[in-house]
Amino acid sequence: GGGRHDGAMRMLRGLDLTEAQRDKIFEIRHAQAPARRAQMKAVHAARKDLRELALAPNYDATKAQASADAFAKAMSRMALMRIDATRMVLVVLTPEQRKQLDERRAQRKAHGHARG
Repeated sequence: GGGRHDGAMRMLRGLDLTEAQRDKIFEIRHAQAPARRAQMKAVHAARKDLRELALAPNYDATKAQASADAFAKAMSRMALMRIDATRMVLVVLTPEQRKQLDERRAQRKAHGHARG
């Protein structure tokens, strides 16, 4: 469940973080870990339910809707948790470090549009 989160952390490489910044970012990431794990369990359970319902001999649209809703809610919570963590990390960064991140995002966006 940490793939996207790890990608966000890779973006911090090269920003010349201080030891205090690294410690604070570590705290932010690890404070969220139990809740993130619980949400990933909910995502996997809902996905499994949907798969099983799709293959069941007797399709139950009500159960399928409930599982789809549970899946969407769990994914939504995961997205919000990522946003919260990102916002907390941005507060730890200096204005210059945030500027460097903005420049990297602009470069990635430009490269993505050039390919597309």
